[in-house]
Amino acid sequence: MTLSLNTLFFIGIGYLLLLFAIAYATERQLLPSRLVNHPSVYVLSLGVYASGFAVYGAVGFAERYGYSFLNYYIGISAALILLPILLAPLHQICKSYRLNSLADLLSFRFRSSWAGSLATLFLALAVWPLLAIQIKIVSESTLILSAGDALMGDQPHFKNLTALLFCVVITIFTILFGSRNLASKDSHRGLVVALAFESIIKMLAIVLVGAVAVVSVFGSFNGLQEWLNSNPSVLRELSAPQSGDTNRLMLIMFFAASVCMPHVFHMLFAENPSRQNLITASWGLPLFLLVISLPVLPILWAGKASGLTIATDYFALGLSLNIENIWLTTLIYLGGLSAASGAIIVTTLALASMSLNHLVLPILRPKGRNVDIYRWLLMTRQLLICAIILIGFIFYELIGDTQTLTNLTMASAGGCLQFLPGVLAVLYWPRANRNGFICGLTAGFIVWALGLLIPMFSNEHPAYLEKLYINSLDRDLFWVVVASLSLGLNSAFFIIVSIFSETSSEERSAAEACTLDDLNRPSRHTLNLQSAAEIRQRLQEALGDHAAEQEFRRALDELQLNELETRPYALRRIRDRIEINLSSLVGPSSARRVIDRVLPYTDSVLGSSEDITYIEERLERYQTNLTGLAADLDSLRRYHRQTLEDLPIGVCALGRDQEILLWNMSMADITAIKSSDVTGSRLSGISAPWANCLIGFLASSDLHRSKFCLETEKGLRWLNLHRTESQMWGRDELIVVVEDITDTQLLEHELTHQERLASIGRLAAGVAHEIGNPVTGIACLAQNLRYETENPDTLETASQIVKQTQRISSIVHSLVNFAHTGREAPSQATEAVNIRNCVSEAIQLLSLDNEARQIHYNNNCPVDIVVHGDTQRLMQVFINLLSNARDASSDNAMITINAQSDTPNARITVTDHGTGIDQKLQDRIFEPFFTTKDPGKGTGLGLALVYNIINDLGGEISIESPVPEFGSYGTRIHIRLMLNDTESN
Repeated sequence: MTLSLNTLFFIGIGYLLLLFAIAYATERQLLPSRLVNHPSVYVLSLGVYASGFAVYGAVGFAERYGYSFLNYYIGISAALILLPILLAPLHQICKSYRLNSLADLLSFRFRSSWAGSLATLFLALAVWPLLAIQIKIVSESTLILSAGDALMGDQPHFKNLTALLFCVVITIFTILFGSRNLASKDSHRGLVVALAFESIIKMLAIVLVGAVAVVSVFGSFNGLQEWLNSNPSVLRELSAPQSGDTNRLMLIMFFAASVCMPHVFHMLFAENPSRQNLITASWGLPLFLLVISLPVLPILWAGKASGLTIATDYFALGLSLNIENIWLTTLIYLGGLSAASGAIIVTTLALASMSLNHLVLPILRPKGRNVDIYRWLLMTRQLLICAIILIGFIFYELIGDTQTLTNLTMASAGGCLQFLPGVLAVLYWPRANRNGFICGLTAGFIVWALGLLIPMFSNEHPAYLEKLYINSLDRDLFWVVVASLSLGLNSAFFIIVSIFSETSSEERSAAEACTLDDLNRPSRHTLNLQSAAEIRQRLQEALGDHAAEQEFRRALDELQLNELETRPYALRRIRDRIEINLSSLVGPSSARRVIDRVLPYTDSVLGSSEDITYIEERLERYQTNLTGLAADLDSLRRYHRQTLEDLPIGVCALGRDQEILLWNMSMADITAIKSSDVTGSRLSGISAPWANCLIGFLASSDLHRSKFCLETEKGLRWLNLHRTESQMWGRDELIVVVEDITDTQLLEHELTHQERLASIGRLAAGVAHEIGNPVTGIACLAQNLRYETENPDTLETASQIVKQTQRISSIVHSLVNFAHTGREAPSQATEAVNIRNCVSEAIQLLSLDNEARQIHYNNNCPVDIVVHGDTQRLMQVFINLLSNARDASSDNAMITINAQSDTPNARITVTDHGTGIDQKLQDRIFEPFFTTKDPGKGTGLGLALVYNIINDLGGEISIESPVPEFGSYGTRIHIRLMLNDTESN
């Protein structure tokens, strides 16, 4: 049974269009998100590792190497088993720094464009045999299906024409799948889903062919067992032991290929958004590979039992033709076509990105502010896709039929093996440097090219290899010698040159970023920038207006910052984020060159000071990943950090350039400036007056300042300032300690004021006592005068003298009472107090101050309201309340005092017509040291004292402002006191 070339062509085109439709529907979000984002989709997409070789070549591989063919599947399974120490760290590095290829990773680690360029070039050489395998599979399977046993006379021409047609079609689809626009450069979600579908097709194809072959050829699995029993030589050949070096080296080669091959690296890291996917893949992919490996031996045995005359590699296709089942034949053909297409598409996309970043951009870069860099990169990338597939076709043409699929696979795996030392050094050898890596890689690839690559182009082996062959068996296993020698030389040169050559500071920094048990500790460099907006302006010189705007906005969105940022820390983060984003666009080397040119760090006084703020951020993100000693150290760090945060004294840590590294909670309370608003900014960037205060203190030679007075929006503040310098571990930093002693200072002022009042009281008591005797004498004389004369004028004068002396006596009595304020008996005895008399006496005392504002007092308290209290303390209450009301009122305003009996309480109100008190401040009005008066005009203790006195007397006090009947002004104080028992009864 044969199929026409046209039929096969339309089957292939239809299938590729189906894959593209799946990818397109995914990108347009036409498929259910639960299906697209399911972990199994990503696991199946990793099945691209099992290229067309797994569908066809694995059978020939098993015939040649027996059970060792399983190393092809075990290699990547071993890499997944080593997930915590290999794949997970690599994934973290690639995602953190937007590294989308192996060349990007090596260029980033060794800080060398040469490392990236050589890695790209050598990877291209290593995977072209892999591309040739896919082309060869499609062309030969098409030949078999279209010609059958009656092969056409001009086979080479037919195969070449088929291969060329396939390359043209796959080039178009590669561009459609992954290079239609730059938005799909970093992530091809549609491609992932299409590859998952492709894996299902090839798994179904090979499993069904294996099952049908067993049934059709042997009748059942029991029949297969009987055939094996009757042909023991078949099992002996499979079990024939390979040399130990061959088996171990084969496993190492496929292990390296699973990480270093461009298409597998791309799917493991560039297309994987989550580490959780790798965890699922660590058991899901080996299970998938186990399923597609099970039919390999049954297909091999069925083909031998059927006496197939075609190459062993294509036994699966031959069996389906013998069965003459068109659906099974079409399915196995699609399985091979699907596997080959997927491998070519992903490999070409990955290789095109590497070539663009590391071969083209170092030589040719778009220039000018008006150039559309995105369009230029897109067109260049599409041209590279065409070139890579064209070179793959040329490679296929040059090797012809001289190489089997197995030989090509071993050659490609041997080339990828040369990158294994470099990948391991990325994670586990910080001392490795670019010199060692380049020398080792070059030496290894020279041996590989001379031993495996060049001999592919001819049936005759080069003369320099003939002396190394002993017999035909050695010829087939010569890859073992070449792979061992190349890997040994590679590792030796890498280690020796790295040890005896200098490692640059950039490489050490990159090594810290890549080492498993370390965190990147970047230095706090300075940028010659005043705001984030300047970054965009400078980027326009290198990227053009459009690209600069896009990358600038992208960085701001990811960091959740704005272009008004002026903090040095924020500017460094924006710069670094743009560099990371550009790495995914043009590669780490080109991104670093662009950023270093337009946004260079300037020479500064910071020395080797570390970026503490950045370390803190990263440690917060890494918390759940730390274990053992690292977790203990992080807990200790958090304890000390929290201790600093909770200190009841302000602490501010500064770099030598006065960048704020620490601003604890007490500092935030003292200054009313949040830590998140100032951390990472310069001291000069904080609000006044704190910037002037701290900068002035640091500029002075003083290490301590006591009782430093500072005027703030909330009034005068008194501070004790201290500073010290920290130069441990090469760090040159300042620590400023700020102690707020405002409360203590106000208390001292109040105590001084109270002492002064006490002195005045004592003086008033003495003066009153001395005045009392003369006044009494004057009163007596005036009384006597009234009896010694009948003159009306004299009698009137005497009467006036008596009245004035009585007034003097009342004033003296009030002064004496005020002087006795606070001298309560130890028993805190209370008495009956007449509210009207108490208020009148307070008004009389306040009226003695001639310099105070002239106010009218309206005492409306009934004479019969008597409360249970203390006369002197209540008089102090009314003096404070009336004094505050006077200060809040305008000249000649009226202050009204009302009282009413509401058994068993008396309710007293003091009402003024002043400006009132803000509603937000009324809850704090009775707090000690809180005042709404101007600085220096109030202590904030008067109302606190009033509150305490009323509370001690068992009463209540509240404030109402504004007064409802006045509209939007005025204040009314409400007091509730208990009526005296006799009065209430």
